Amino acid sequence: MKNKYLADIFYTFWLSVFLTTLLMGQNVDNQIHNALEKIEMGQSEEVRKMLPELVSNHQNDPAVLYIQGRVSIDGIEAVKFYQSIVDNFPASEWADDALYHIYQYYYSLGLYRTADLKYQQLGKEYPASPYLSVKGEQHLPPQEDKPVKLPEKEIVTQDSQKVEKPAAPPTTVPSKEPYTVQAGAYSTLANADKQKKFLYQLGYSVEITNKIRNGQNLYLVWVGSFSTIEAAQEMVRELRKKYNQSSMVVERY
Repeated sequence: MKNKYLADIFYTFWLSVFLTTLLMGQNVDNQIHNALEKIEMGQSEEVRKMLPELVSNHQNDPAVLYIQGRVSIDGIEAVKFYQSIVDNFPASEWADDALYHIYQYYYSLGLYRTADLKYQQLGKEYPASPYLSVKGEQHLPPQEDKPVKLPEKEIVTQDSQKVEKPAAPPTTVPSKEPYTVQAGAYSTLANADKQKKFLYQLGYSVEITNKIRNGQNLYLVWVGSFSTIEAAQEMVRELRKKYNQSSMVVERY
């Protein structure tokens, strides 16, 4: 009887430990899921308030590192979190996401050669990643300061009873959703403005954002404003298919 009593205590103890660990794991998963949902909804500030507890309890969890990268205001700091995932947790479900965000960062700065190397790494190490281009579609980052040829307006004569038909301008001002599509990065405002006019005349909402890189001005051409990555990716596909324009989804930091 004594042995059976001790066995029951031993069983109850380890069952309690197992259930506690399981519940803690589920709680962390729920917190991570909740944080990611808030990020996608543009509520990064709320997620920053959740970070101290998550980081304290799970500092080396790749999911927490990924969340830290997503809500970092400083792009360099964000890349450090992402690179830590790629280097230390290459088999985690967050590794290809992290590598794609590193690619995004270098692309957004106009460092296309470095960005393309990261993109190639993504394709080599994570061939099943949903972040890769559609099969058969070549990845071609634009060249900095590449001249942009503006589309010609339709000019017709009075004899044909037609009139000049300029493209319709955007009907709405871009809202500040968390995602946009970058259609170029230029060292001169003049070239950025050419690209802006080109896309504007096609009917898109376009803006130029100025950033500083190594003490030099960099002018980024952003198209549209989107609440989800999926919606922004549709714009990327549209620009490539209709106008052979290379672009990518970026986050507004």
